[in-house]
Amino acid sequence: MPTPINSSRTSIEKRSIDPSTISPATSTSATPEWPRNWKAYAALVSGFFMMFNCWGMVNAYGAFLGLYDEHLLTKSSDLQLSLIGATESFLLLFPSIFAGRLLDARRHYYLGFTGFLLLFLGYFLLSFTSRQGLKDQGNYGFVWLTSGFVAGLGMTCFFTYSSHNVIQWFPRKRYIAAGITSTGAGAGGIIYPLAFKFLVAKFGFPTGVRILSAVVAGTTLIAFLFGAPCVDVPRRQVGRTLKASTWIDKQALRDRSYTIYVIAVALVYGGFYSVAFHVTEWAEVKGFGSEEDIPGGTGVRPGVSGFRTFWFLTIMNGTSIIGRLASAVVATRWDNPIIVHAVTCFLACILAFFFWPFAPNNAAAIAFCAIFGVLGGSMLSLPASGVAYLIPNERQSHAGQWTGMMWSGVSIFALVGPLIAAALKRKFGMDAVGYWTGATMLVTTVLFVWSMYLKRKANESLDDGNDTGAEKTGDSTPSTTGSTCVGTIV
Repeated sequence: MPTPINSSRTSIEKRSIDPSTISPATSTSATPEWPRNWKAYAALVSGFFMMFNCWGMVNAYGAFLGLYDEHLLTKSSDLQLSLIGATESFLLLFPSIFAGRLLDARRHYYLGFTGFLLLFLGYFLLSFTSRQGLKDQGNYGFVWLTSGFVAGLGMTCFFTYSSHNVIQWFPRKRYIAAGITSTGAGAGGIIYPLAFKFLVAKFGFPTGVRILSAVVAGTTLIAFLFGAPCVDVPRRQVGRTLKASTWIDKQALRDRSYTIYVIAVALVYGGFYSVAFHVTEWAEVKGFGSEEDIPGGTGVRPGVSGFRTFWFLTIMNGTSIIGRLASAVVATRWDNPIIVHAVTCFLACILAFFFWPFAPNNAAAIAFCAIFGVLGGSMLSLPASGVAYLIPNERQSHAGQWTGMMWSGVSIFALVGPLIAAALKRKFGMDAVGYWTGATMLVTTVLFVWSMYLKRKANESLDDGNDTGAEKTGDSTPSTTGSTCVGTIV
């Protein structure tokens, strides 16, 4: 017996989809693999430059830290210097709970312009924090305020925006699109340290950082102008701003696979950036590198290095691009980003436990940075894809909210993790940083496997319920969900 029209409309509305966007003549199988709308590819460029200027700058902080420690802020403790980078990470992530909800309400351009303005101002004002840039002329409070606080708030406007937007534009290639976007973080992690070292050496800290801020302004402006939202995705108005349910979806908190996944991602960020922030110092302490070039250096332990320490950070950020792209391809093939997460975290655990403390020479140190960079790129590029994998179909219009909630939860450990590592280093030595990262990666591996198991159980229960319902009603009509912004119904 045919399904009544009113019944069909009610079913569509329960899935939070605008019925006017659905064509009866199309289905999921008709969706093109790659979008036909040029704005999708403009959004991909936009997402790249957003990641270039948020996580790319955080990844470059090791180069800034080296200059602060050796020249501008020599009287500041390791904990204080780590706090600048940790503040960037925390503020990049924590306000995502608000940014994600604003994205669901299609407030993309407000976020984009705010991010452009704050990032430029943060790094431009940083150039005024050290007078002439001579030894010990840096003002720690103003350095933290400009590059940590102001720039960190600008980064959060771009971060959730980048992955959320491309996942909506590329529904059938969402993991690959998110992976391409995330390579901006690796590219920024290569270019910004090199540019910073070159500009400061040639022009001094104040002028060099002003030129760097102009690069930030130009690339963030491209990100703002090209980041058009996928307008046919259902729009959820913000509603009452002081109401907790406006920003927090309680169903996400009741989803155990999601909450365990968030805890796992938090441990990833707390562990990985502990190594990234200290890798240049590690290379110097171990005798693999030096802050300055030493002619004839060999990089053998008592001492003298053949090249400068910032290259270790550059290698790590460079190889992360390989990890970001490779993990996206594998996640697409397996249609499961969480299993990729689990495998890469386990390999990172082994690497941190054995290579960080026991690397015998330059070649081993370079190999560690290269491999750890590949694994780190994989781990850091997948979280938004993991949320897209875990979120139930009927909550797809809440994707920005779930993603933002995840990043806000992760932010606490992104702030605390590097500080714990710095405290352990001060008490037990540099090797403790590697042991801390290895331990977090081991726990994370277990949590990812657990989250994946719970999701599989939930899917099996849903399939059993659907089969029973179909037998009772005789309704085998396939559902169609999504939007027309890619050229057809998704």
